[in-house]
Amino acid sequence: MKILISESQYKWLLNEQPYLRSAPPMPSDRLGPQGVMLSPKNVRVTAPVSKGLNPNYNFWDKVIDFFLPGTPVKDGRNLLSTFDEIIKRRIEYNKKTKLPLETLTPEERSFREKILKATPNYGYPDIIGLSKIIQDINNGKNIQPSEFQRYKKIGTQDNGKIGTQKYSDQKLKQMMSSRDELKRMWLGIDEPGGENKGYWVKSEFKPKTSTNPNAVYFKPKNIPKLTLQQFDELYNAILKTKLPNGNFPGGNSHILFDNKFQYLDNNKRDELRGDLGNFKFGVGDDGGKKYISLYDEWDLVPPSAKTFGVNVQKYGYTPLIYFRIYRP
Repeated sequence: MKILISESQYKWLLNEQPYLRSAPPMPSDRLGPQGVMLSPKNVRVTAPVSKGLNPNYNFWDKVIDFFLPGTPVKDGRNLLSTFDEIIKRRIEYNKKTKLPLETLTPEERSFREKILKATPNYGYPDIIGLSKIIQDINNGKNIQPSEFQRYKKIGTQDNGKIGTQKYSDQKLKQMMSSRDELKRMWLGIDEPGGENKGYWVKSEFKPKTSTNPNAVYFKPKNIPKLTLQQFDELYNAILKTKLPNGNFPGGNSHILFDNKFQYLDNNKRDELRGDLGNFKFGVGDDGGKKYISLYDEWDLVPPSAKTFGVNVQKYGYTPLIYFRIYRP
């Protein structure tokens, strides 16, 4: 974790924050007009955590909260602490009642439902947006109605002029329901039999690199269809991202919008990306039949959470996505 602050801000931290008084002077080569890069490499923290505070709320969390509106990191740590206690009570209860340890208690299911209703449908929020989500979860706020109105406005602005709505209400509801299904899968509150119904169903394929024989992969119920020209155009673009070791890099889905295509129009590219955001494209051959594969480990929590030492998998069940589009 690195934070760029000014020299005056750094001096304030040294003078005003007791847990920094033992910090060494900032090396002169780190001072300059652009500010100071504050990181564990150039500041030593020796003070213990104060009593009554979340023990996971450390010095660097405090520094981040100092320079941001509110206390998003502290609030997040406290929320995860609450989540930890709920999980602990569930495990203890299930042990006593001899139920499978993963069986959710009503308390935990209710808590996970609150997370579902308070999280946006598309994209990872920045840390300020994350602070609002945490607040909404704590308040039990359901943002889904406002989310629909927000995404309804997508595409209604055209160069500053009012344009046409990009998605119909019916299509938008379908898109949000599809996304909610992934969120429910991650939160472990999907409907019984969810592998065989809904927008995401069990895939008949697995990546060749899969090492877990029990892993279940999912695919969209309606897999995007490509024309021959679209398939060949995308296949060749994916092939160019292939690494020397024969594998394909994660996140190479950026080619959908970084590359120029003659046949792959914007609507088809949106359809391919769907709910996945950044994912991995691959290509292969199945008995002489060429195919394009799409692979993703779908996470509700922003990857940046790992920067703060959060074990994301402790709270969710990452849906594994893998499916193929064969050459027509």
